[in-house]
Amino acid sequence: MKTDKYRRLLSCCPSLLDAADKTANDMNEDLQNNIPAQVTAYVTAPVLFCYVSYILDSVKKKNINRIFFLSRDGYILKQIADIIIERKKLKIQTSYLYVSRYSLRNALYYKCETAEDFENAGLFTGYTLKSAKNFLKRAGLDNRQRAEVYEKIGFSDDENKDLSDSEYSAFCEKIKNDSALLCKIKNNSENNYHNIMKYFEQSGLFEKGKIAVVDSGWMGTVQKTLTALVNGRTDDNIIGYYFGLYRREDDNYKAFLFDVTDAYKYVPTFCNNLFECFCSAPHGMTTGYSECDGKIIPVLSGANAEMVKMAEIQTKTAVRFTEYACENENYIPICKMRDISARLLKALMYKPDKQEAEILGAFPFSDDVTEAKIQCLAGNCKGSISNILLPVRIIRKKKGKSIYPDKYIYWLYGSIVLTGCKPAWVYRLSVREWERLRLLRERRKLCR
Repeated sequence: MKTDKYRRLLSCCPSLLDAADKTANDMNEDLQNNIPAQVTAYVTAPVLFCYVSYILDSVKKKNINRIFFLSRDGYILKQIADIIIERKKLKIQTSYLYVSRYSLRNALYYKCETAEDFENAGLFTGYTLKSAKNFLKRAGLDNRQRAEVYEKIGFSDDENKDLSDSEYSAFCEKIKNDSALLCKIKNNSENNYHNIMKYFEQSGLFEKGKIAVVDSGWMGTVQKTLTALVNGRTDDNIIGYYFGLYRREDDNYKAFLFDVTDAYKYVPTFCNNLFECFCSAPHGMTTGYSECDGKIIPVLSGANAEMVKMAEIQTKTAVRFTEYACENENYIPICKMRDISARLLKALMYKPDKQEAEILGAFPFSDDVTEAKIQCLAGNCKGSISNILLPVRIIRKKKGKSIYPDKYIYWLYGSIVLTGCKPAWVYRLSVREWERLRLLRERRKLCR
């Protein structure tokens, strides 16, 4: 681990360096030799501390006194915020809201009337595992109902097969054109809708006053779905805070490090998947809500044991760091917090050493809304790593082939190290430049 490198970067903010050193030295012997704990002390905790400090500074200026931290990425962020609020005696109330893209969408379908409504609600997007079974399961259909759908639309393939983009598009078109099926999906969502609205009311989401929600990033889709669900029940627009955004920042969507206008400066050496792992919670995904003794409780999926272990280590370390950081009253400008956060993350995410790549690459991760498919962030990609070389990527893209390795695609810079690519800088440069060019195109498209 590159501890000396991180200490040099933190030296421009002595209070953060002091907190990191105290945290690292204050651990028991097991954690002093624990890479996730050490990375948290010198990188993750300082970065998240800066992010939360920005949020609290902003909500004070906007006279917002209620913050909802969205599960699961908001778990560690709330722990940090609660300590800062207590130490600085801020009049801000925090809550932890159990939600997920999956649970929110399954409730929003009840408000949909047309195929376009369902499309806007996310029924057809945001899923990496594109099988017929996965599609209809997330729409709330059981085995019998799925069989009826297959017979009606003439689908005879294996329902577990991962469909190609063209096959998936054709399947979605058949669903969009079946008004009776869309009505069934709507009706299946009625109970989900009523339960989630009771849960929101129980959580204080409908109380008077301005409110903010906090998440890691990156498009604000949870905030968008949440807003659609509670439309007309809150006094003001919900304001969302994110570490970074792949959309333009505005009055309702605020970003700490980057938005789409300047993402090309930061994201090419950044990994949002690894960042999400830094914000892990020791519990599973919210899949729905049920009523028990007159109270609505969230229904959670089973939690990955390795993820729970990592989340507990990271949270404990970040809490310790925040306690030490709050002992020092030195004011750090937000612009300086952004700069140090960007430098720390680049040093870790873009150029990890082998030890960091091995330990952090083992994080279990899924970018599918249903989390039906989980894989380690990084690993040995063997020969398929050549797919990420810039000239190869350009050729494969033109031919409609995958521009990624066969597996371990979620943190490419970690996989470059674990595959033993020589020279590594050529592979890193290829990934960085591809991302930079992609983001510049997105910037031009969204900022016209």
